[in-house]
Amino acid sequence: MAAPSRCLPITKGALLSTRRVLVVVVMGVLACLQAWMPACAMAEPSSESRIKAGIVYNLALVVSWPDSLPQGSLFGIGMIGHDDAEPFLASLAAKTVRGRGLALREQPTGQALDEIRIAYISRSQATVLPALLATLASRPVLTVSEMDGFCEQGGMVQMRRERNRVQLRVNREAAEKAGLRLSSQLLKVAEIVGGGD
Repeated sequence: MAAPSRCLPITKGALLSTRRVLVVVVMGVLACLQAWMPACAMAEPSSESRIKAGIVYNLALVVSWPDSLPQGSLFGIGMIGHDDAEPFLASLAAKTVRGRGLALREQPTGQALDEIRIAYISRSQATVLPALLATLASRPVLTVSEMDGFCEQGGMVQMRRERNRVQLRVNREAAEKAGLRLSSQLLKVAEIVGGGD
């Protein structure tokens, strides 16, 4: 008869090590997405939009939120405005973040804003951006856009096309004010900017 196997307790150190490995893997994928941007891909809107949606998903994995979502709730991504990336963001619904299914919330307003953790703000919202950011400022919501000057106006993550690649710009101060913690790996690959005081 075989001897019974012993289960060893999972220590806090082991969990932290596992999380570090996960963050490194995710950041490697993010770096690959940024590096793999041939000119032909940037010429095709669908390819660029797919890459932007992939970056949004990876951001969900490397940002920590201060509150725990209610048991059984989904991880919401809000689409504010209209963008070519919308169908690709919707396709993320098949994925999970920290054991929670993803859900795209189109044009969230009022109480629906409390159900999102990431707000993707399209360029079409440029004229109302200050009001949008003010509305979201009191919530633990990561704001993401490709709008020029987004971080300087108080947005948190801007995706900017540069030399046929998508570069990330991050307003760390705005994220911290909202209670969000950006991983050190994200901060290493992004340009850190300020603004929006």
